[in-house]
Amino acid sequence: MMLRGVTLIYGPPGAGKTTFAAWYTYNNYDKIFWVSAFEDERTFRRNMAALGYNFGEKLVYWEAVLAGAEAFFNTLLDAVVREKPQALVIDSVTEFLAMGGGLDILHNVIYRAIKQGGVDVFLTAEREVAPKVAYVADNVIELAYEVYPYGAVREAVVRKIRGGKAGYTLPFVIREGTGILFVTPTEAAEARVMRIETGTCLDVAVGGLYKGLLHVLVGPPGAGKTWLMLKAVKSLRERGVKAEYISVTGGGFVYVQQFGVESIDVNLDLGELYAALATVKADVVFIRGLEALFRLYGEQLLYSTLQTLLRVARSGPAVVISLRDLHDLDVLFDVIVNVENRTVTGVRAPGGKIGEKVKC
Repeated sequence: MMLRGVTLIYGPPGAGKTTFAAWYTYNNYDKIFWVSAFEDERTFRRNMAALGYNFGEKLVYWEAVLAGAEAFFNTLLDAVVREKPQALVIDSVTEFLAMGGGLDILHNVIYRAIKQGGVDVFLTAEREVAPKVAYVADNVIELAYEVYPYGAVREAVVRKIRGGKAGYTLPFVIREGTGILFVTPTEAAEARVMRIETGTCLDVAVGGLYKGLLHVLVGPPGAGKTWLMLKAVKSLRERGVKAEYISVTGGGFVYVQQFGVESIDVNLDLGELYAALATVKADVVFIRGLEALFRLYGEQLLYSTLQTLLRVARSGPAVVISLRDLHDLDVLFDVIVNVENRTVTGVRAPGGKIGEKVKC
């Protein structure tokens, strides 16, 4: 994601606007001028350092004193000209515009900062102010934030990108020590589908597993889904393929011990699951236990989670989950395998003996 010119980052309180601006500027600029209306420098630096963003001397911080709009913005422009930063962050523009009559002056400051100084400008704003500022922005990022019983869900909706593709959503989490972690890459490119042999019955039934595709193993409790997943993980690793096993609620520990495969255990929390997905670097990712979330919180959660997992798969790895049934959402899966009594039948896949029962 390349953000040049003026970038507007908006959303409700707690969505992560300040953190998003810090993440991008910290990773892309050597000198940043940061203007804040609500946070002192010591608190800001401490909070950002806890997330892994140690700005050090690359950051010039200005604790703004809200006064008349014209005097404030003129003083700001003088400071930007003097400091010569590569990026200017105004956090949050909502407070500055509340002074009254500041929109035209803000526009003038932005224009002069960019045109005269070549500075990229980042504005954070509350949702109600965003329409007043969006027209001056080259890039518009909306941050969505909802808190549910199953965890907090954050998404960055790319509304506009100068010279680039927009209209896509990036789920993300914020974690101490690592800051912002995107569940899917910040670029919208899709990966090329590539077949991977597993050394299991899946190779015969559906041709193996496929990078870039979303797979599901479907069957009743005790059918052998967890057993098959772990057998595939062990076999793939023995073949030199990077494979990870994520277990929601930690179920299936007997099989984990049997195969000697370590498990990434997460609680019934969608944020924890997304954090795990954002940190693993694997060719194949297996996920067991999602159904516990859906039984507690409904099939709408299943649908939205599967959409996210589909985007994860499109970004590169083969993603394999297990379910008791498809819940009429089979359209979201590229590969469908029925499992019963440790026998598999391919229902949908690019290859393999579709429709034939294969003993595992």
